[in-house]
Amino acid sequence: MKKTTLLFFAILLSVFVFGQDKKAKSNKTKIDIYYFHRTERCNTCMSIEENTNYVLENYFADELKDGTISFKSINFEGDADKEIIEKYEADGPSLFLTKVKKGKETTKNLTDFAFENSLYNAEKFNKGLRDNINKLLR
Repeated sequence: MKKTTLLFFAILLSVFVFGQDKKAKSNKTKIDIYYFHRTERCNTCMSIEENTNYVLENYFADELKDGTISFKSINFEGDADKEIIEKYEADGPSLFLTKVKKGKETTKNLTDFAFENSLYNAEKFNKGLRDNINKLLR
């Protein structure tokens, strides 16, 4: 009887411990970054992806590693990722940052900013992207 009671409490305790971990993860802020592009890309389109990768690798490496931030480059003319393409209504090259916290999504469209700055003013693009990510992480 004592063994059964002890086993019951051990199982009950583990349920609470593991349940708490899942709840804590769901409250964690996550940033999903999507860059949509065509199959054939111009220099500006390529620079947006390159500069986004640069910012993420140099300023948010830990967040990328632990999954707080994710980045996906998606060819919207291809057959993959149709659900995401439809969700963001991507019918042209575009850059979106989506904050997910407690199940609520907030999306920031940086497409115009990216096309205005990425190729000829990379420093401004990098700083602006960094600032936007930092704001969303708060």
